[in-house]
Amino acid sequence: MKTQKLLIFTLSLFCIMGCEKKQSDLQVEVYETSASGNKIEKLTEFQANDESIALNILPEQEFQTITGFGGAFTESSAYLLNKLSKENRKRIIDAYFSKDGANYSLTRTHMNSCDFSVSNYS
Repeated sequence: MKTQKLLIFTLSLFCIMGCEKKQSDLQVEVYETSASGNKIEKLTEFQANDESIALNILPEQEFQTITGFGGAFTESSAYLLNKLSKENRKRIIDAYFSKDGANYSLTRTHMNSCDFSVSNYS
C-alpha cells in the first residue's frame, strides 16, 4: 500500500510539473524506494492489480501555494563545505541554487543536535 501511495505521489508530481496547455504524450520514469529492498531503483515493469486507480489532473484547481523547493543543511555539511577550495565550494553552491543546477529557493537547518552534528550538545 505504501508503494502504491509513493507511486501515485511521484506520478502526480511529474504530471503537475509537466502540465502544459497543449496536448502531448506524457513520458514518465518511476523510481521506488521500498521496505522490500529497492533503493531509488528505476521500475520498468509493472504488475497488474485488481484495484484500479484513476488519477485526474486538474491544473485549474489549486489547493495550496508552493513557496519553493530546497533541502536541509546540517552542521557537518557546512563544516565539510568549508573544507573545500573556493572553486569547489562555488561548484557545490551553484549545483544547488543556480538556474543550471537544482534551482533551490529554500533551505532549512535543525535547531538542536542531530545525527549530522560535528559534536554532541547538551
